[in-house]
Amino acid sequence: MATTLPRTRVDERVMGAGTTVRFALLVVLLLVSCWHVMAGITRSETGADAFDRFGCLLAAGGDPFHGTLAENMVLTHAQQQAVDTCTARYEPQLPWWVALGWPVLLLVVACAVFWLLPVWRTRRGRVVPLAAVDEDGAVRRLVEEYAAVAGLTRVPRVVVDPAAASTGAVVFGSNRRPTVCLHGGLLTRRHTDPEGFRAVLLHELAHIRNGDVTLTYVTVAVWRAFVAVALVPALARDIRNAVTMPEIYRPVEVPTMVREFGFLAFLVVLVYLARSDVLRSREIYADRAAVRWGADPHGWAVTAPEPPRSRRGRALAAFTEVWRTHPRWDLRRESLDDPVVLFGVQALPLLLTGVAATLISSQVAGETSRFDAPGVDELKALLPAAFVVGVAGVALWRGVAHAVLTSRRVPSGVRAGLCLGAGMALGELVVNDVTVFGWLPARPWVLALVVLAGVVVTWWCAECAHVWVRVWRRRTIRPAMLLGLAAMCLVLSAWFAWWQRSGGLYANGYPLDVGEFLEASGTGTVRAQYRSVPAVVLVNLGQVTGEPFVLPAVAALWAVPLLGWAVRPAATAAGWVRDVVRGGGQEGVPVRLLPPLRRVLAAVSAGGVSGWAALAGAMAFLHTRQPPVGELTDLWLLRYLGWILVALTVAAVVAAVVASAWAGRGRLLVALVAAEAAVVVALAGSYVLASADGCVGPLNVVAHSCGWHSAAIWPLLRNVVLGPALLLGVAAAVVAAAVVSVAGRARRRRVRDAAVRPAARSRYAPLVRRLVVGVLCAVAVAATVTARTSSAQDGPGQADPAIVRNPATAREPGPIAADASQTRRIQVLAWHSHGGKELLTRFINATMGFARLLDQGHGEVDASRVRAFCTDFDRIARDADAFFRIPDAQGQAYWKKFVAQLGRTSRTCLQAVDRSDGRLLLQADEELVQTARLGQSASQRLETVARGTGHP
Repeated sequence: MATTLPRTRVDERVMGAGTTVRFALLVVLLLVSCWHVMAGITRSETGADAFDRFGCLLAAGGDPFHGTLAENMVLTHAQQQAVDTCTARYEPQLPWWVALGWPVLLLVVACAVFWLLPVWRTRRGRVVPLAAVDEDGAVRRLVEEYAAVAGLTRVPRVVVDPAAASTGAVVFGSNRRPTVCLHGGLLTRRHTDPEGFRAVLLHELAHIRNGDVTLTYVTVAVWRAFVAVALVPALARDIRNAVTMPEIYRPVEVPTMVREFGFLAFLVVLVYLARSDVLRSREIYADRAAVRWGADPHGWAVTAPEPPRSRRGRALAAFTEVWRTHPRWDLRRESLDDPVVLFGVQALPLLLTGVAATLISSQVAGETSRFDAPGVDELKALLPAAFVVGVAGVALWRGVAHAVLTSRRVPSGVRAGLCLGAGMALGELVVNDVTVFGWLPARPWVLALVVLAGVVVTWWCAECAHVWVRVWRRRTIRPAMLLGLAAMCLVLSAWFAWWQRSGGLYANGYPLDVGEFLEASGTGTVRAQYRSVPAVVLVNLGQVTGEPFVLPAVAALWAVPLLGWAVRPAATAAGWVRDVVRGGGQEGVPVRLLPPLRRVLAAVSAGGVSGWAALAGAMAFLHTRQPPVGELTDLWLLRYLGWILVALTVAAVVAAVVASAWAGRGRLLVALVAAEAAVVVALAGSYVLASADGCVGPLNVVAHSCGWHSAAIWPLLRNVVLGPALLLGVAAAVVAAAVVSVAGRARRRRVRDAAVRPAARSRYAPLVRRLVVGVLCAVAVAATVTARTSSAQDGPGQADPAIVRNPATAREPGPIAADASQTRRIQVLAWHSHGGKELLTRFINATMGFARLLDQGHGEVDASRVRAFCTDFDRIARDADAFFRIPDAQGQAYWKKFVAQLGRTSRTCLQAVDRSDGRLLLQADEELVQTARLGQSASQRLETVARGTGHP
């Protein structure tokens, strides 16, 4: 039996430090921020007009001052063609090479700064070559000796700063061409404290060996280049805009302006804190490397002030600590014996990572929105997900491994998820994605989903790491770690992709009930299809599972833990444990973490039976409302499928609760496996019951005669129900595991003791267990492929939202509230200046030209010249019909009659030319006079509203 490891020392280099990814995260954040900020400045300077960036929205009748994003989306979707035309003309996108030119410029400046930094720091008059003060070459020989001990292939360049009285040193430049600068006080210390001199020099050489130099100074160079290229111009632009902001736009622009200032300030603080946090970790890594190479630990025996005793003093010390680039001396001394700080899952890095990931995701999505090639959205989601995994995922795996190997408390991942999720939510409040026109989103509570997403992902990652750390027995843990991190990256990619496409819209007020959207756009006749709550849930989840990453992520969430049952535990310490543990003669780690697989299968069976019973009850309920023969509608079918989804959810809930209650640890993983497997089992039973519809009288829902309807029911279950059911299974597992974990705290110790008992030995148990695991993994893959390859638009009701894009079925703009009368005036002015004036001018010019042609002809005119005017009238009518509706009910009524009359005039005119009929030509002239009167009425109404004297 494997025994518990006593607390011992663990090599800090196990699983990788993760600090390189954190440096890369800062660099990418600065590059993306430069791209976003400078592209925005360029657009505002080249395409600004009197209505700022709201011109086309206002011309369409949108209200950025009082309306929500969802309300404005209804108006713009109903007039999408006009919006696209207006945007292309008045708010054009920058050429891609102009937008990408700014980060390229940033890289060029950063390269120049990176090259100049060592030149500046070694300038004449500040430092001198080592040979100038090392006449006998003793220091040079020591440097060569220590460089050989550190494993460096080249001896670094050494200079001396004679004016520095401190006993330290610093290294700068790059990893390939480093420069070590010795302070004058350190050379003096060589004679009084040779061991201290050795420790300091080995510490600096460790920075070179660990590759810290290039990473540190690349970050410094990129930051300074960002300040020069983007930060200063952005501040100047924002200050100018704040001073020159028109009074009318203050309700909308002030929150946006504050967020822009806040974004820049937030970015400064974020980069500084993140860089300081990484550098503190790097210092401890260098300290431990120096000790491994023979440095005396007493070299770190530096006198430090006593820690404050008062609560206020401790809080102040903790606040100042996060801003320092070097850790406290007491922490450095403690880390030489026990590097627990390098394995701890710290709150600050996770919070900063969440913020940075959100900023990168938002800015990349905004600046690449014009690129609509296949796979682009998935790549945009992968970028922030990869960085979160590289920081948070690696930290959790390291923390779990260290806790298991040293018999400490294993982190659950929940606190880490709260920090990560809080950072992502905080980042959403800084950018303009969910707070488009105001201070807060229309539904602030939706941001709680962001925090919840962070908690679920890190909770799953910590439990997955705990399982694999205990069962893995190979020479290195990296394959298992990469498998878990890849699954975590897939899940986070699905989250970021969904949030960018839909989650932000829900936060902005986009209705969950599709019928509300249809009713708002004037298509309320189909609203009844979406009144059933299960049907609403089914439609919305069907849209979520249509995302490319969602269903594969669901499969990964329960397939990766499943593989843990297939690994046979080692009787002795695993190979990777022997490599990373120093001293102690440990035999192994506890291997019994997950419950026996038969218990999970029993929970799956209970869930499947519960799902069948729930479906039978739902069918009996629906049977009492079964429509007569020949009156089956999509509404009824959608409602029926919604209740099937409810039954599958019941199966998932029951299985997850039972499995979680039986599990001592890894409750989330066990609940996921049980819930998803139960969904598949319940789906099989639902297929049988639904296919036999009509044969069991009290359970008849759709069919009125007995028969086997598998050919009709399976496509519906596959295309409409399976994907949402798998997604709800994940939600059920998360809730069940959380509730059971909270409720089971009183019996935690008893469960923990039971978890380490040896399993009963069986000759066939490993083979049977692996066979079951293989079957379940195949089921996970098959269910995902089946649901993923089916089109989400095949189900009833899925294509209906496209109605909102048809201007013919959309309603006229509704009345504006009295306190928004000024908005109506601005909307009319925007409509006039963004194409309305041009249409009226074209009509007037064409009318005057046509009148002159008739007057000059004296009864005889050239048919070709008349046809040109007729065609022009027709073109103006078509353009006016495709143009925005006037954002005023009375003005739109005149405009609608004007467009219709102009269309009739053009047709009469063309008939007159085709028939050479002078009477029809005179009739066209009379109709043109009526058209002009209607156009004049519309124009006068516009003028009245623009002066502020009209009434809506």
